[in-house]
Amino acid sequence: MKKVKLLSTLALAAFLATASAGIVSADQTDSSIEFDNDNTTIVGPTDPENPGKPLPPTIDPTDPSYPNKPSTGPDGGLFLPFVPKTFNFGVQKVGASDIFSGKILEYTQVTKYGNLQAVEVHDGRIDKDDWTVTAQLSEFDSKKLTGTTITIEDVTTKASYAGQEPIVVQGAKTEISQTAAVDFLKSNVKSKHDTSAVWKDEKVKIHVPAKEITKGAHNATVDWTLVAGAN
Repeated sequence: MKKVKLLSTLALAAFLATASAGIVSADQTDSSIEFDNDNTTIVGPTDPENPGKPLPPTIDPTDPSYPNKPSTGPDGGLFLPFVPKTFNFGVQKVGASDIFSGKILEYTQVTKYGNLQAVEVHDGRIDKDDWTVTAQLSEFDSKKLTGTTITIEDVTTKASYAGQEPIVVQGAKTEISQTAAVDFLKSNVKSKHDTSAVWKDEKVKIHVPAKEITKGAHNATVDWTLVAGAN
């Protein structure tokens, strides 16, 4: 019995010693960090067939024979690293019977590139996700060929991250007109870093009202516009 009493007395002494060594002062250090879009680091296009990966060393995007026009922009921004360099439909031979046929005459792009044409989108933003790429055919410099359209078929979409492939708005066949800009490509729920839409040269066609045809060269542009969404 005396032994038990001794242990109880020691335990009580230990408790009192701990209580007497309590906190006598305290303070706080403020800590913070802030994140923002990286608008300082400038980046260029990546491989449209493998978005996010460097172009193969055999490809020089500044080479006149390369089918896409390169651009640079901020890593934390939204921009178009690639759009097609040209849609070339060559020299077409027509006669009066064609012009007075009343038809819409169709011509396929002249295939001269060894690589796919593409529209590539870079989205490095951390605060927004939505975007849309629109396309519109301009008036021809000849002031002729009114009503002409360009179509692109069998477009394939690719992304840096699985499940983030963008969406071809019009589906299997996109029609680009002079009347108004049309939605060509839009982001998935998220389509981050680099994403692309690619197609083969021969999948691009021009459709010209026969009655509008006149002799000579006719030049126009397809204007691609990247529009940031609200979200």
